[in-house]
Amino acid sequence: MTTVVLPTQAVTYLHILRVASNWMFAFYLTGACLSFVLIFILPLSVYSRWVTFFVIIFAGLNALFITVASIVGTAISVVFKRALESYHELNIGAIIGKKMLAFVWIASAFAIFAWIIQTCLLCCCTSRRDIMKGRRRGRSKSATEGTTGQPQDQERSRSIFFWRRR
Repeated sequence: MTTVVLPTQAVTYLHILRVASNWMFAFYLTGACLSFVLIFILPLSVYSRWVTFFVIIFAGLNALFITVASIVGTAISVVFKRALESYHELNIGAIIGKKMLAFVWIASAFAIFAWIIQTCLLCCCTSRRDIMKGRRRGRSKSATEGTTGQPQDQERSRSIFFWRRR
């Protein structure tokens, strides 16, 4: 078995990269757990602005963790490539994976996009609860019409007639 003696500076780089990869893993794992929780919490954000506010916090943290992990992952791959190629006597080469970088940054872009959409829901949209309690009207057509496209009074009388026993 042949052993390769690495220069001390290369060993220092490897130690720093090991610590950074542990942090990157922690950020990705936290982002994945937050994404899983957001799958079930996001539909609740249409009912109340307070729920939307807390969903925005979770979506922002999710975007932050995934983006920071992507930055750390990109930095690790670039530093590792440069560190290995700087020692010509070792005769080692490295290639940065374009598919990996594309996957990582697409995930970050979608997490940031989800956070922006949730922020717009808080600022610009009317919640269902506000429409049902009469605080806001929403769009004029949807506020005056029911689910079938007919005025709500006709829809209500039709549903009562449907359930009435004969």
